[in-house]
Amino acid sequence: MEKRFGLSRTVVVLVLTLCCSTVFCATGIYALADEGRTVVIGSTAGIPMILLGVAAWIVPPLFWFRMVEDNEDDAYRG
Repeated sequence: MEKRFGLSRTVVVLVLTLCCSTVFCATGIYALADEGRTVVIGSTAGIPMILLGVAAWIVPPLFWFRMVEDNEDDAYRG
């Protein structure tokens, strides 16, 4: 039962991450393409927003691999 709970929790987090990432990337691309003509967001805010959207997919796996690596090192020592 715990595996199923872990899987459902992972799916919920993935869906939330996908939604936030899509909003950030889309807003950033729109800000770059629009160049501040129709929205209040300037084009200089577009690049950080795109980077935030991409970072939502890059940073968590790096953090996860770091945690797993540390746990494996502890298992070999102990």
